[in-house]
Amino acid sequence: MAERTIASRMAYQGRLISLRVDDVELATGRRARREIVEHPGAVVIVAWDGERLAMVRQWRQAAGATLLEVPAGTRDPGEEPAATAARELAEEVGVAAATWQVGPAFFSAPGFCTERLTLFLATDLSAAPDVASPEDEDLEASWLTLGEALAAIDHGQVQDAKSLVAILWLARHLDRPAREA
Repeated sequence: MAERTIASRMAYQGRLISLRVDDVELATGRRARREIVEHPGAVVIVAWDGERLAMVRQWRQAAGATLLEVPAGTRDPGEEPAATAARELAEEVGVAAATWQVGPAFFSAPGFCTERLTLFLATDLSAAPDVASPEDEDLEASWLTLGEALAAIDHGQVQDAKSLVAILWLARHLDRPAREA
């Protein structure tokens, strides 16, 4: 089933993403063109204080709406995912975590994008030292119980894939018996 790349060219290279166009040959011998958004990868943070989950509201230009999401962020060049998670949690929610657990990694949209997200569970939370939010983001932090977060999914208030994955993963994770967690 693997496709063989015959030719590849960079159609666009931006600050955050690039667009690569690949001409490929399928196993059947047919040829096709693939448009691939190259992304450096990102993290998703499930910041859990034992009763509530950290969420943020922010305008998303591509969606044309303000979305309710879990904290997340793009990795800087050469930055390890754990470092990105700690930085983003402090910037977006103003908290630090003493305990980190790596959860699943997943692709956001593998049909056209290389973005791979790593999920982290952050617990034992405390106030982070004063960290300025990036100048290009306007965020509003809020805290929801797991029940409220699940209801937000049911009512269409959570619409992005990474937040859906994170909230549903947390619900499953918390439902496990202690010996399986």
